[in-house]
Amino acid sequence: MSFSAFSQKTESTTLAKIKLTIDDQQVIVNLLDTPASHQLLALLPLTLTFSDYVSAEKIAYLPQRLITQGMSSAAHISGDFTYYAPWGNLALFYQGVGTNSQLYTLGHIESGRSVLANLKQDFVATISRVE
Repeated sequence: MSFSAFSQKTESTTLAKIKLTIDDQQVIVNLLDTPASHQLLALLPLTLTFSDYVSAEKIAYLPQRLITQGMSSAAHISGDFTYYAPWGNLALFYQGVGTNSQLYTLGHIESGRSVLANLKQDFVATISRVE
């Protein structure tokens, strides 16, 4: 299936649930049905190093860029799981609100936002699909 075959109307539909495992803690994310989300799912499981960015988000760089063609950019809102196209990184917003025309929402954090907020150092997380 071509990633360009997805329409913007699917961006509010849940595609899958994923988890970030950090030591013995988990962050659960509801992944939206977008071309970039499908591409991310194909990369899982994935182990990445995350760091804090501006005391509002945790970011990690993917091994390859995601396709954002046809997706609408979105405001980042506390609890969003996003992809920042210029840097090719995931960004998990645990607080704050803002906008950027090259930020794309991949999903929403269902649980574990406080886990992210309490992590002050870089950390390694394994991202996998919840079956």
